[in-house]
Amino acid sequence: MCMIGVVFESGAIHTFKQCDLIPTTSFNEPAVRMGTNGVQSYIALTRGSGQGRIWAGINSSGVAFVAADAYTTSANYYVTDAQTDALFEAYERSIAACTTASDAADHLSAFYTSMGGAGAFPAPDIAMFTGFADTAQSVPVSIFLEYMPGPNAHEPVRRIVRTDGHFASTNAFRIQPEAIAYAANHSTYLRLQRAETILQQDPTRNGILTVLGDQYYGPTELSICRETAWPGEEFRTQATALFSVPAGGAPALDYQINGNPRTNPLKPFKT
Repeated sequence: MCMIGVVFESGAIHTFKQCDLIPTTSFNEPAVRMGTNGVQSYIALTRGSGQGRIWAGINSSGVAFVAADAYTTSANYYVTDAQTDALFEAYERSIAACTTASDAADHLSAFYTSMGGAGAFPAPDIAMFTGFADTAQSVPVSIFLEYMPGPNAHEPVRRIVRTDGHFASTNAFRIQPEAIAYAANHSTYLRLQRAETILQQDPTRNGILTVLGDQYYGPTELSICRETAWPGEEFRTQATALFSVPAGGAPALDYQINGNPRTNPLKPFKT
């Protein structure tokens, strides 16, 4: 269960993700990896052993990636370990080989619906790419994707495209059917409402920092910066990424891992 979002500020693009999990998870230090197809390099934030699974990242062309689990009215989705690995590999390829946010969104959309010919991915998902709509880097954009498999998905991948203002999402669909109801998971709605309230008042990078450390509902799993007295039983914030691409400037990352922004403040990543 996570929060993702973007703010457009004076030509800059700020993209963020708060990563919340129940089990204690080992998050790795960001790593610079070589790109392909015109992407010089990218920063991969991963968790787990070995190369790890990517949970956020940004490339040298300014394309950033974040994602969140999608909670729906149905829990009857079965995903194998191999399919999960394939999804995370598709996440990583989208920033490893795509120089625009539009191409990255198209790449992941194609994976959702075909998995390279292996059939449609069997579970819903939420992802967002930010950056530019063209290689001239003249049109900043965020492309928010909601994927819904199965017979109820008349349009399996739906998009919200923004070029200004701000946008945030937790784990309930904004546009696809079968979004989980408030009564079934009020936390996802409370946290989204709180983030939107803050960003409406302060749609800046500083506003994002306020969001990431917010504990309006106290040190509980209902707050954006989530804590719990029962680790392993309730969600808590375990990692955070904030990507910034200034107008005409190089991509930058501030992050914290294996903690939360209140007890483990974000720090700049230095290559």
